[in-house]
Amino acid sequence: MKPILFAPILAMSLALVPAAALAQDNHAGHGDHAAHAEAQVSAEETMLRTTIAAMQAGTPNYDDMVTELADAVRAGEASITPMIQGFGAVQTLEHQGEVQGAQHYRATFDNAVTDWFIALGDDGKIAGLVFRPAG
Repeated sequence: MKPILFAPILAMSLALVPAAALAQDNHAGHGDHAAHAEAQVSAEETMLRTTIAAMQAGTPNYDDMVTELADAVRAGEASITPMIQGFGAVQTLEHQGEVQGAQHYRATFDNAVTDWFIALGDDGKIAGLVFRPAG
């Protein structure tokens, strides 16, 4: 696998939304916390797969992102899109756990292995998104 050049790829940053806000979730109405957590991870994995595919196609879906994140992605699109396209096809996407309210995934592509962190807001939009070389 080719090494990933670590450029300013963190234009999409969890720093856009305070970690405490990302971690907030009203568990009062959940009878089964494990089932709720699994459903949330599934929603975030689905959104991450969709987002990676859209970015590789050169058509990020800004409607799936909060305004601040969409603006950051637009600003960095010229460098981010070719980088993600260069990763090649997604081979695997493995959930690694939760970090400061965001779900951590290890993505293995044809040409790269990366770590992704994604957090959804209460409205289901991506509130935080970061990727970096795995490790």
